[in-house]
Amino acid sequence: MNKSHILTGLALLGVLLALSLPRLGELDRFVTPDEPKWLMRSANFYHALSDFDLKNTYQHEHPGVTVTWAGLGGFLRRYPQYVEIRPGQVERAEKLTNFLRNHKISPIRILAAGRFYMVIFIILTLSAAFLVSSRLLGLMSALIGFMLIALDPFFAALSRLLHVDGLVSALMLLSVLAYLAYLYTGRRWFFILISGISAGLSWLTKSPAFYLLPFIGLISLLELVFSIQRQKGTQRVTTRWVAREIWKGVALALGWLAVAGATFILLWPAMWVNPLGTLKIIFSQAMVYAVEGHENITFFNGQIYPVGDSAWYFYPISFVWRTSPVVLIGLGLAGIGMVFRKRLSLPAQRTRVVGYLSLYAIIFLIMMSLGDKKFDRYLLPAHLALDLVAGYGWVVLAETLFIRLSDRISLGSRRVGVILMYSSVIVWQLSGVLQTYPYYFNYYNPLLGGSAKAGEVMMIGWGEGLDLAADYLNELPSAEKLRVVSWYGNGSLSYIFKGQTINMEVDMTLKDLRKADYAVLYINQVKRQLPSREILRYFEDLSPVHVVFIGGVEYAWIYDMP
Repeated sequence: MNKSHILTGLALLGVLLALSLPRLGELDRFVTPDEPKWLMRSANFYHALSDFDLKNTYQHEHPGVTVTWAGLGGFLRRYPQYVEIRPGQVERAEKLTNFLRNHKISPIRILAAGRFYMVIFIILTLSAAFLVSSRLLGLMSALIGFMLIALDPFFAALSRLLHVDGLVSALMLLSVLAYLAYLYTGRRWFFILISGISAGLSWLTKSPAFYLLPFIGLISLLELVFSIQRQKGTQRVTTRWVAREIWKGVALALGWLAVAGATFILLWPAMWVNPLGTLKIIFSQAMVYAVEGHENITFFNGQIYPVGDSAWYFYPISFVWRTSPVVLIGLGLAGIGMVFRKRLSLPAQRTRVVGYLSLYAIIFLIMMSLGDKKFDRYLLPAHLALDLVAGYGWVVLAETLFIRLSDRISLGSRRVGVILMYSSVIVWQLSGVLQTYPYYFNYYNPLLGGSAKAGEVMMIGWGEGLDLAADYLNELPSAEKLRVVSWYGNGSLSYIFKGQTINMEVDMTLKDLRKADYAVLYINQVKRQLPSREILRYFEDLSPVHVVFIGGVEYAWIYDMP
């Protein structure tokens, strides 16, 4: 084993630790409002497979098949008898919650087991992406970039859930990197196999991943243009030569598509029995999401948006809030490096790869901005690509700075300087994770004021903090007999609270609320003035018996109902 292999192995170990440590602890803490639905779909997926009811392995238009496989693993680990006791499919997440609790089974334990498999899947995917990236960008650029990815608080939050966004972002990144590795590291079909499998898995996870189809096509087209330009510099470009290059590109794209399509079909039994109908639902519903927008009112930049409406500039603003200062500075450094590539003598291949990653993120942002349904987590694939670009930017700064100082300071001093710079970058990124563990969603860019100011712009709160409210309620006398009404009641509160949880709905009245012993208001609903201004005004006249804080921000208020 030579020195480069040892260094790569050590770097991979560092990336594995950075990916694992923030994600594998306290997987049984707060529950997001979407996860009870995914646990229900996983239970139905489990039932469909055990009954050989392949059509019902279609559970959602996202389609989230990889998530239901992970959730199935959670059931097999914590409650394999489920399919023997519960007959048939479940239509509502609340029914599954009640069923499990009635059978003395903790939903949060099954959810945590499913989350564990999701985390392992993401760690393996990004470890492979790191190894591919090291061949494209060099070991140090890949290491710093993937350290920024692994320690990105927003990604850390989304990559430890039984949910689609963390996994689809990792798979899409691996697919793009592997395709570029084929083009730039010897045209080995092994990389097309990796890229195609990753693409197919990403399509099984979330429909926006079909963005890879036009983007891979764009890469192929641009590479053809670059090839023609290089050919012109050496010899005459003939029609026959161009036709041959086009055929090579088409054959490559068809091979990639065949691998991706085979993966998509083989791992989703619904495609075996109803392929056209399944695809029709996926694409038609994706259009509905884009055109109809949100099903409820939303809050952004100090304004409440009505149902179906959103701000066109949402994603650029949300990106800046959700990223970190070290990434923003790294992006600026990468931009400077690309502009002055020749003066800095940067390798053309690496700058081209960085250009493709930047283009991937920018076009994805534009594509997502065209739809009216907008959540900050939908932009996560762009975050990962830009984190990697930022890592490259920091390496450009270090190499340029210390090479220029080669005549003034010794080699040993330069090495110490580089180590200190890279260590500072990693520690800076790590600080956001350490400050918010395990509530990473509470991280917002400190350059903009952090979580203390984020509530003025962003719609914060996705279940975090309601677990702490449940902890408080569980300590009350006869907690098992209490009736508590709460926003995001199913899952976010009910998975942890011992008593009866009533989900606070938008059509609830004061009379409905007064049937409960306690009421829990949540920052997410208060910012949106839900369920109604009348009810919120009612609570303004009451004093909460307990307030839940995360990072100095009030997240939930518990009221003793008179």
